[in-house]
Amino acid sequence: MVALILCAGAFLACFFAGKRSLVAGLTALLAVGYFYGIARANVTSALSHFIFDAGVLGLYATRLFRPLPLEERMRIQPIVPWLALLIGWPVVLLLLPLQDPMIQLVGLRAHIFLLPFLLLGARLCRDDVDRLAISLAVLNLVVFGIAVMEFFVGIESFYPRNEVTDIIYKSNDIHTGNILGAYRIPATFAHAGLYGGTMVITLPFLLGGWTQRQTLPWRHRQIIMAGLVATVLGVFLSASRMHFMVLTVLVMVSVFGGRLGMAGRVGWVFVLAGLGWLVSMEERLFQRILSLNTDTILERLSWGVNQSFVELMFRYPLGNGLGGGGSSIPYFLRSLVRDPIWIENHYATIMLEQGLPGLLIWVAFLFWVFLRRTTRRDDPWYLGRRLAWFAAGAYFAQGLIGVGLLTAVPFTILLLLCVGWISVRQPGASVGSTPGVVPSDHARTPVHSYA
Repeated sequence: MVALILCAGAFLACFFAGKRSLVAGLTALLAVGYFYGIARANVTSALSHFIFDAGVLGLYATRLFRPLPLEERMRIQPIVPWLALLIGWPVVLLLLPLQDPMIQLVGLRAHIFLLPFLLLGARLCRDDVDRLAISLAVLNLVVFGIAVMEFFVGIESFYPRNEVTDIIYKSNDIHTGNILGAYRIPATFAHAGLYGGTMVITLPFLLGGWTQRQTLPWRHRQIIMAGLVATVLGVFLSASRMHFMVLTVLVMVSVFGGRLGMAGRVGWVFVLAGLGWLVSMEERLFQRILSLNTDTILERLSWGVNQSFVELMFRYPLGNGLGGGGSSIPYFLRSLVRDPIWIENHYATIMLEQGLPGLLIWVAFLFWVFLRRTTRRDDPWYLGRRLAWFAAGAYFAQGLIGVGLLTAVPFTILLLLCVGWISVRQPGASVGSTPGVVPSDHARTPVHSYA
């Protein structure tokens, strides 16, 4: 009953927030996603696995099918054919009875359910990302507070031991001083890796928002700065080495290749220096990250990119069926999978479940995204879009040594929002916009369109 109430609450919250505006709907859904992991861990019901899905459906119901202004339709037009291909091919494969129908439906959900966030990302304009940056800062601050409590009190008070939390209690490989097997901190997420990844993928919005002196008042930018501090510390609390690598790339791009200005660059460097000093005072925050080296990366790469990848490509040219090649299957359905195959490589999962055609569609789409030039150098969100390009590129590259790129809650929706956002050209600023005043959806009057 509790799980059913949570599902209904998530749907209604996202539906009514989505009726208000796109950013309000996204904020409500992100809030559901941020607390989905801890809710699912404490509500042991099969229905609890659908809490986030219910929120997504609520947002889709109110934002995905409503009529759009002509300018907005033209802006998102380039990405629509790709979305049709990425969704259409898995739907066709659903007709092939290679797996149990329930497993195929789970696999279909993993491959297509969240892809419409590409469109929602393409619809984001400057006013939207201004407000989204504030929302993300607040959410990151809230979960950071819970992460700090877990750091000092222990995760046992927040996450009971069960099938859902098994991965959390296996992540106890931090060995420091007199502490043997300290846990990585998951905050409110399904595991620590999701906490670290979600924090990193919000950085383009937070750093970009921090630079919006014309449209965001000082108090909002201070909230964003506090969120930035919580975000960086959250990556260290999660002790995720791969996400720390992406964080390092984004920090370097922001300092040396962004448009922070001299004062902004100096301020950001001082903030990073202070965070570095704080982290160095606590061995648990950096011990595992310091173990990252070339050998570790090459070892992970060898797991995902090896001879078996090519062998399986020829053995399963049309895949092993949706859900049969690495998609995350709920524990109560795993016994239904026929001939399960798993390689720690997101592209291997696509190939094993969508066959070679599906893999080629995805590779072509990624080339299209990252070779496009869609950002004007005079765009106030130039830094944010540049960081989003690097963050998305880094995570799709990490897909060679990891899985779950399209099923991570809420990381995936933020990743897809970034991809959609950088894939299309943005309109100019609104006429008569006043700093600190955000017009409603119906009050936007773009000067021109680049579509």
